[in-house]
Amino acid sequence: MGIVILPTVIACSRMLAALAIVLDKRPELIVGIQPQGDDGGEKQTLGEKAVEIIRNAFVTCLNDRTGTLSGVRDGRPEGKRVGIYKLANLCLKILFQGSKSRSADTIFTNIENASPPLAIFPWPERVTYLYYLGRFLFSNNHFYRAQLALQSAYDQCNPERLNQRRLILIYLVTSNIILGRFPSPHLYQLPEAMGLRERFGPLCRAIAKGDLARFRQLLDVEKGEHVQWFLFHRIFFQLRNRCEVLVWRSLIRRTFLINGDQGDPTSRKAPTLGLQDLVVIAQFLEKKALSPEAAMYRGPAQRHPNWAFFTMEPPKGQLYLDPDFEAADGVEPEFLAPDMDEIESIVAALIDQGFLGGFISHKQLRFAITGAKRKGALAAGFPKPWPVVKAKFNEKVPGWKVDAPALETGRVINLSGARPVGAAGA
Repeated sequence: MGIVILPTVIACSRMLAALAIVLDKRPELIVGIQPQGDDGGEKQTLGEKAVEIIRNAFVTCLNDRTGTLSGVRDGRPEGKRVGIYKLANLCLKILFQGSKSRSADTIFTNIENASPPLAIFPWPERVTYLYYLGRFLFSNNHFYRAQLALQSAYDQCNPERLNQRRLILIYLVTSNIILGRFPSPHLYQLPEAMGLRERFGPLCRAIAKGDLARFRQLLDVEKGEHVQWFLFHRIFFQLRNRCEVLVWRSLIRRTFLINGDQGDPTSRKAPTLGLQDLVVIAQFLEKKALSPEAAMYRGPAQRHPNWAFFTMEPPKGQLYLDPDFEAADGVEPEFLAPDMDEIESIVAALIDQGFLGGFISHKQLRFAITGAKRKGALAAGFPKPWPVVKAKFNEKVPGWKVDAPALETGRVINLSGARPVGAAGA
């Protein structure tokens, strides 16, 4: 493939990508076509076949050996390398549309190993590539690296491209919430953020308050108001699984403020919190999350007039029953309330992750805060999540080519015109 026909190859690849995406959305059009693949392995879809064809052109551009060794001349990509990100973005678009994002790993690896720096390519290609890189890292639970790529994509995106900025913002906001950074009121007022306050605001408030019951209700698959929207954008499971850590941290902090031993700054007595208090409040909130009547309880000043007739016991349909015994007589479902062992495990995990500062006294069943005399009980015992997470990572993002590729070994260098050492004019 020469540089002369590269525009034709890119144009054909765009048409192939558009066709693959349309057929993926309307599978009834290809109902009679069987996917190709090995008899014993997974069948290859038409989308994957299209990616394979475009990837061949992408690899050819990436391995172009004409021109300079770095592939850069006068601050611009040289030769066929101008098509690297155009073709890579087409492959990524097909893979993400067809829910095959895990297959994108080879594209990101190849670019990191052999591509010129991303910064020398046009901004639309940079923004698109960083968006898909952020999505890929997000889907693999690398949320800090994902927000770095998504933040850069958002910053470089044209302010007039509201749809693109909104797509980037959805995953950027989600990544930051998981990391403990919540959207500001100013962000919600941006045109591309329309409707995000209603979806993310209640979730952020539940996390900040440590309201485990409200958190469960908001992310209930059957009853959550915005769950279908979260599922559509493929952020639901990340929010439900990863944000619970932050809910527990806030819940423990709030319980400490209400019923913890603040310690004595003048002595060596450390601030502590009884783990039994956490067991009681956790059981209450878990029941509240399952019981529709209990969920209406808002405290003494805001509770329902008939609150005295409500029960905190969750309905049987919400209780756990082993599927192997579902049809057995005399087997009743049970409420798996958090016990002391589970609470100890949760507190220990939070300490290990750095979200709690202290240790557990298993003999006294108490959580003790260390460093309170120097920082204060709250600052020492409950560090803010964002600085804790940020301290664990550097700014390098795999798949994001920042510097020029390193010199390669094994390359043939033409020395036919070289002069001997010491020759005149050398």
